[in-house]
Amino acid sequence: MNQHYGRLTCLNGHVITHYLGAGFESTSSYCAKCGAQTITKCPACEVPQRGAYVDGAIAAGSGPDAYCWNCGKPYPWTERHLRAATEMVMEEEHLSDEDKATLTASLPDLTSDTPQTTLAATRFKRIAAKAGRGLGEALYKTLVDVISETAKKTILGN
Repeated sequence: MNQHYGRLTCLNGHVITHYLGAGFESTSSYCAKCGAQTITKCPACEVPQRGAYVDGAIAAGSGPDAYCWNCGKPYPWTERHLRAATEMVMEEEHLSDEDKATLTASLPDLTSDTPQTTLAATRFKRIAAKAGRGLGEALYKTLVDVISETAKKTILGN
């Protein structure tokens, strides 16, 4: 039997369960990792998040999606990660205003696989290197949960 379940995720992107609706999941109003409120639906369109897909005995679950599969809007955790990264860039003293503007404008392109993703990741590497290793590592840690696999491979050189 094939079944697609819902997902319960906190506003910071911690997945509580991939099996919402399966009858055995643990639900909670707040995240045990960070204390943030949990949601089951996209705040923009109210459509449930997609959780695990069970195909016979094989179950597939993943981290939280960056964008809603129904309306395309970023989930709250994607917005929070991007906002934190933007603030980090703006506080960096070793970057010019032009580099800050270029890098912050490129951040959203890191979160999805588009024709701009590789360019955004290349800009990320180039500009973060100007500021030193610390900024690049901090930005990567901030964004790792929401950036695309293409961006990760480009940034890490794999």
